[in-house]
Amino acid sequence: MRVIALIASIGVAVQVLVTLYSGSGICPTQGCKVVESLTLIPSLWLNVLGLLFFQAVFWSLRMLKDKTFFSIDPIGLLLFSGFVFDAALLAYQLFVVQTFCGYCLTVFLFVLALNIMYGRRQSAWSLMALAVILFSFSILSFEPVGGHSKRFSLKAAAWGVRSCSAPTKEVYLIFSSTCPHCQKVIQSLNECNSCDLYLNPIDDITALNLEGIERIDTFSPQNNRHMLELLEIDTIPVLVSKSPDSYDIIRGEGNILNYIRSACFTDEDVLYMDRSIVSGEEEITVFSEEAGDCSLTIDCPENEDPE
Repeated sequence: MRVIALIASIGVAVQVLVTLYSGSGICPTQGCKVVESLTLIPSLWLNVLGLLFFQAVFWSLRMLKDKTFFSIDPIGLLLFSGFVFDAALLAYQLFVVQTFCGYCLTVFLFVLALNIMYGRRQSAWSLMALAVILFSFSILSFEPVGGHSKRFSLKAAAWGVRSCSAPTKEVYLIFSSTCPHCQKVIQSLNECNSCDLYLNPIDDITALNLEGIERIDTFSPQNNRHMLELLEIDTIPVLVSKSPDSYDIIRGEGNILNYIRSACFTDEDVLYMDRSIVSGEEEITVFSEEAGDCSLTIDCPENEDPE
C-alpha cells in the first residue's frame, strides 16, 4: 500500500509540475478539458489536494499502522473520505458531464486499490458507498453538457437579440469589442434579415451600433468564452447557426459574411462552403478559414485592415 501511495504521489506531483510549467496537465482523453472547466477551483489546486492526500496515506501507513484514536481508525477514515470524494467525481462525469477524464479515472483506480488492499471491511464500506453514490446520481435529473442547461446556453449568455418577424434560423455571433473583423461582421447586420441574431461578446460592452437590439439580463461574457473553450476554438469571430437537427459553426470574417448573405437574407441554405470538419454523431459542421479572425489572447491591432 505504501508503494501504491508513493507511486500515486509521484504521478500527481508530475501533473502539478507540468501544469505549473505549461498551464495544462497531461491527460489521455479530451474529456479532461471539459471536466476541468466545470470545477469552481483550478485543476492545479485539485491536484495539490490529491498530492496531499496520497502523501497523508503514505506517511500514515508508516507511522500510524494498527493505531486507533477513540476507537476510530485514522487510516481507514482517510482512505474512505478520499474514495467518497473520487466516487462523487466519477458519478458526476458519468451522469452529468457524460464524458470521462482519463487522468481522473486513473486517480480513482489508485484510491480504489488502496481501499481494497486495506481489508475486507474497508472494501465492503467503499464498494457500498460507490453503489449508493452512483444510484443517487442515477435517479436525479441533470442536464447534460450541450443540452438545455442554462449554464451552457448561448441564448442565455447573449448580450442582446435582434428578432425578425419570420425567422428561418437562430444565429449566435461570438465576438469581441476589440476585434476589427468582428466589427466588420456586425456592420453587415444593419438591415433586418431572416435570422434571429443573438450577440454573444466575450467581454463587457455597453452599446452596439445596431438598431432593434433587445437586451438580455442573463448576459455572461464568461460563459461565451467557456463555450469557445468547450469547442476548442481560440479565435473570433465565430458564428453558430442553429437548425432543427444540426448546428453549423462558421469561423472567420469572410466565411461568416458569406454565410449571413446567403442564409440570413434569403431562405436558401448555404451549399458552396467546404466542410472542413464534420461530426455525423453530433450533427455539427465547422466552416473555417485561415484569415479574417482575431486570437482570443492577442487582439488584432485597431488599425489592421479587416480585408
